[in-house]
Amino acid sequence: MPSVVQDVKSDKDLPPLAHPLADDVVHGRRLRTAVQRSEPTGRLADTLELVEEMAAVTRSQEQIYAVIDRLTGLRFGELQALSAVADGADHARAVARATGQVDAAAEVTLDGLVRRGLLACHAHPAEPAGGSASLVHLTPSGTVALQQAEALQVRLLDSVLASLDAEEAGRLRAAVDRVAGAVDSRRPVLAGLIADAS
Repeated sequence: MPSVVQDVKSDKDLPPLAHPLADDVVHGRRLRTAVQRSEPTGRLADTLELVEEMAAVTRSQEQIYAVIDRLTGLRFGELQALSAVADGADHARAVARATGQVDAAAEVTLDGLVRRGLLACHAHPAEPAGGSASLVHLTPSGTVALQQAEALQVRLLDSVLASLDAEEAGRLRAAVDRVAGAVDSRRPVLAGLIADAS
């Protein structure tokens, strides 16, 4: 099994490539190679069951986002991009990293959101006067659309949780917290696996 003791903390620590799309393709290949080379644990049966159960959660989430799409006209990737910009991502590459999209997809998504008036472009403050407007920010319409979509998501999730009793809801929250904590603590390990696979 490859060593995971590396100074790589994220994909930003990987050497840059000449073309952004090539960067995404290589990163995907490295991740696949890392997964293929890793050895399964003794709990593989549990892992496979969990993968199936997580797929059910993902399908439920997809249904929630389908309702949001119908009501707001915003696809999941567009909502992710708006949220990333609201959280400070102001360039297509930063949005791509925040959302898990490839750079080219993030650019297309941002262009569409700019055309719809949900985002606007501006130049970097260090750019000389008349420089290219390569950065984005939320417009007032984009802020309202994001807030509406987030409110719909909360209402839909609230209706799902309402079907659980207090004890079931508490167990669900505890399980989600444990899974999120375990995934967050493994990010450096995954980065090391990716680096070793290159």
